[in-house]
Amino acid sequence: MKASVMTRAVRALTGAAMLAALSSGAQAMSFGEAYSAALANDARYRAAGQDLASAQQDVPLARAALLPQVGISASETKVLGTRTLPNALNQDTRLRADYTAPSMSLNLRMPLFNGEAISRYRQAQAQTELAESNYRAQGSDLIDRLATAYLQVLLAEESARLTEAQERALVQQHQQAQQRLQRGEGTRQDEALTRAALDLTRARLLDARDQVRLAQRQLQRITGMPGELLRKVSDSFVPTPLFTERLGDWLDMAYKNSPTLRAREQRVRVAELGVQRQQSGHLPRLDLVASMSRSENDSLNTLNQSASLRSVGLQLNVPLYSGGAVEAGVKQALADKRRSEEELRLERENIAVEVQRYLQGVQSGGARIAANMQAVASARLALLASERGVANGIGTLNDVADAQTKVFVAERDLAQARFDYVNARTHLMLQSGLPMAEISADMDQMLQATPVANQGTKQP
Repeated sequence: MKASVMTRAVRALTGAAMLAALSSGAQAMSFGEAYSAALANDARYRAAGQDLASAQQDVPLARAALLPQVGISASETKVLGTRTLPNALNQDTRLRADYTAPSMSLNLRMPLFNGEAISRYRQAQAQTELAESNYRAQGSDLIDRLATAYLQVLLAEESARLTEAQERALVQQHQQAQQRLQRGEGTRQDEALTRAALDLTRARLLDARDQVRLAQRQLQRITGMPGELLRKVSDSFVPTPLFTERLGDWLDMAYKNSPTLRAREQRVRVAELGVQRQQSGHLPRLDLVASMSRSENDSLNTLNQSASLRSVGLQLNVPLYSGGAVEAGVKQALADKRRSEEELRLERENIAVEVQRYLQGVQSGGARIAANMQAVASARLALLASERGVANGIGTLNDVADAQTKVFVAERDLAQARFDYVNARTHLMLQSGLPMAEISADMDQMLQATPVANQGTKQP
């Protein structure tokens, strides 16, 4: 068999496994489906949802301190004892004094002015908004982790596929070297070199398969679904232009929509209200208090008597000295506020750097893909020349093996360039705060609906 025929056979076998998956009727999991599964399964995101549910109760808890507090109490005391009284002869007479003393009271306390409770209520509202921003940021983090895991599976599978194809090619080359040696046309050196290349490739294949299983396991941890059949990046993939190429436009969107930036801004707001809350420790507190009570047999002197009382009044508490606790609390809250402001500034700087980095990755990604496609074409042309050299007796199988290795390296670099472009585009949208549904839809547009063979034909 000529080497060129062998190469075409290897390329045909390369897509056989993918086509077999199609014929079995299995559906490739789209990124949107993976995202929907991750929303319901990812433990970190679900924990963030519970954090939000917990934080949403801070407002009712803080509001309770501004609403009337009403309580009712009832008791019944049984008294057992004796009473000593002088009789007509001035003699002490002991009498039993057993009785019950029931009582009931209804108490009302309504805050009229409570500066600390008002500040705490406002801070609770800001903390709830902060929790909502953190929850949206966790959604952005989820799609970030999901995109990374999804693309990592695709890259690992592509690397394993190329390594398998290289192994099959080297198996045939080693067989040819053995046949040439038996016919006296080859040398032991050629046979040994092809054997060494085959053994090295098989070792890399074992590692590549391990990487595939690890990547699939990581994706399954996020989605709860097996990541064995995913949409692929087409061999004919061509990057589509962004709706804007200006860095300023992307930065404006990021500063306006980034959930992590919104969370930092809310944290500053919470810290400002924390300062006000601590300062309210100097303010007086005014409450309306009212009560209704009824009691019987309060004492021995009021046996068989009952009393009903009603009272309404104002209670004023004015703090005079607290040992310096208020001043220390204010200083601590001011330090927290300044720290939050610095964290906000740092987040803005990080977003600017990340947006610029990913935008440059997208802008240069098309050129990288084109350059790697040209490298693949050149490597294949060099392989063809090596094959013809062997056929004409002016080359060796080692030359073919080296050329074949360069083809696989070029194809792997091309796949890496495509995945880097998809990753940079997805993270650019994430950093800019675009809606999750829009990011998911854009990701699916860059992926094929089903795995295809190397010819790049799209399956319906």
